[in-house]
Amino acid sequence: FELVIGVARCPTNGSLPKNVFMVFEYLEYDLTGVLETPEIRLTQDHVKSWSQQLLSGVHYMHKNKVIHRDLKASNLLINRKGELKIADWGLARSWNPEMKRLTNKVITLWYRPPELLLGMIDYTTKIDMWSVGCIVAEMFRRSGFLKGRNEAHQLELIYKVCGTPNTQDWPSLEKRCRLWKKFAPGPNDKIYPNRLPQCLRETLPHPKWMTDEAVKLIGKLMEKNPDKRWSAEQALDADYF
Repeated sequence: FELVIGVARCPTNGSLPKNVFMVFEYLEYDLTGVLETPEIRLTQDHVKSWSQQLLSGVHYMHKNKVIHRDLKASNLLINRKGELKIADWGLARSWNPEMKRLTNKVITLWYRPPELLLGMIDYTTKIDMWSVGCIVAEMFRRSGFLKGRNEAHQLELIYKVCGTPNTQDWPSLEKRCRLWKKFAPGPNDKIYPNRLPQCLRETLPHPKWMTDEAVKLIGKLMEKNPDKRWSAEQALDADYF
């Protein structure tokens, strides 16, 4: 989490201050900058440590009934000690399971889960977990994983990589996803199988880092059905760690 060091006020002549500033600790890097800088040499220990730190922060957040709603690599800050912290809480909000109407247009496109793209408004903390899965995959690749141009293209990429959603695997799909009828496959459309394990192993700078345990972790974080998707607490107990 971002840590507030203190609050500073501009001095005025006895009147109330017009400007109040929040002072935060300084972290030198963000994850996107690290991944996109070829001169920075990473090891698989960096990937594992940052994945675990991210999950620990998300677990603490969800345990305290807060959803972030904009987790992405550029919102994760890293200092010279290798400590990772979650930043940019502009879309975050408190949450409880009774909430039935939440803002749908949240989470940056590449990290947005299928339930949001399909119009769900009674979503849960699991929307953050899809984003975490995308971020972990991005660390192995050193580039974005599902890079859609718009919402329809993003859904198409998810279908082609993770498989076409269906009501057998996702029983509440039609009821909870208002846009499913619009994006459901037609009688002549191809039904895509789940190719996530294969896709995760493609175009990697270090293919050996993507172990079976890493594939399983990302696969559980990127389950299309949010009810089957791992929580942060479950993910922290993964064999990968």
